[in-house]
Amino acid sequence: METMDALTQPKRISVPRPKRKHAAATLPGLSLPELAHVSTTPDAVADEHALARLDRCIAETTFESCEGVVVTDADLRTLKVNNSFTRITGYSKREAVGSRSTVLSDIREHLARYRSWNDEVIGRKKSGETYSAKLRVKAVVDAHDCVTHYIATFKDLSAKKALQRKITHLGFSDSLTGLKNRSALLISLQRAIDKSHEQQNYAAVLLVDLDDFRSHNVRLGHQAGDMLLQQSAWRMGQALGPNVAVARLYADKFLIVLEELGTTPDEAGVSAQQMAACVRNCFSEAFDICAAPVHATVSMGLCLIGMQDVISTDVLIDRAEMVTYDAKQAGGDCLFSFEFGAMEHDAQ
Repeated sequence: METMDALTQPKRISVPRPKRKHAAATLPGLSLPELAHVSTTPDAVADEHALARLDRCIAETTFESCEGVVVTDADLRTLKVNNSFTRITGYSKREAVGSRSTVLSDIREHLARYRSWNDEVIGRKKSGETYSAKLRVKAVVDAHDCVTHYIATFKDLSAKKALQRKITHLGFSDSLTGLKNRSALLISLQRAIDKSHEQQNYAAVLLVDLDDFRSHNVRLGHQAGDMLLQQSAWRMGQALGPNVAVARLYADKFLIVLEELGTTPDEAGVSAQQMAACVRNCFSEAFDICAAPVHATVSMGLCLIGMQDVISTDVLIDRAEMVTYDAKQAGGDCLFSFEFGAMEHDAQ
């Protein structure tokens, strides 16, 4: 029979300690118990074997990153590349190992002097296609401060560059026709004015307004009207060439910037009228709109920019619109011109 002291003595209850939770993801090549031992034991630093394996796993994971990685010897001969290198360049690991990178060879003198590189370069893929890349190179030295290896990492910037070009294009292009929009037009126009003053050469603006465009829209529909604007823009762009700035001002109005027309008013006037005749010829043939022929004419207003004229781009555009309006009031399908200083109109 147990004594009273034994009965009244409290019993010790053993409660199991909760197990330590570990991260769900582990580094490849290192088991969960080993990882726990390295991270939780007080003397983890002494466990050189486990730490060495951990370092290798980290290095392997870093090596197989989304960036291309190239390891070379001191003579820039490739020793190892990762999978991203193959994906970006198109060269297999077998093709790359033992070869010398053209890009690294081009910066050899810089690497020999500074032992590092951090800048954009132009690379060439196996297909022959060029691409922009952000390249970083770091030298590896031994105990005697002699270079033993180079480690290069690079990131393909092609997608980023393409996106930047698209954003720039959308910011300065008309979404319907692909021509310059008003913002880009103002830049081109101001450049033409400045160039006219600097080179003592006449320039001009030619405003092109489709006649009866509203009736075309009502009769054919807005989609057909858009097609007419697109085909008109394409014809003018093809006729004038890439060196002439053609913009869609708004609606059915286009503005063309003409430069280097001549050093005298007469010479500039003849050159500008020849360009206007070229534009008029773009509308001589019927347009194919929704499988139906559509005939269109244009009213044009031409404003010469004199070498001494001090005029803003807004005033110049307003004047071109006024002259074009006069051409429309005269019945359309004609050219009216205006010269600052002469202050007179001429119908063509």
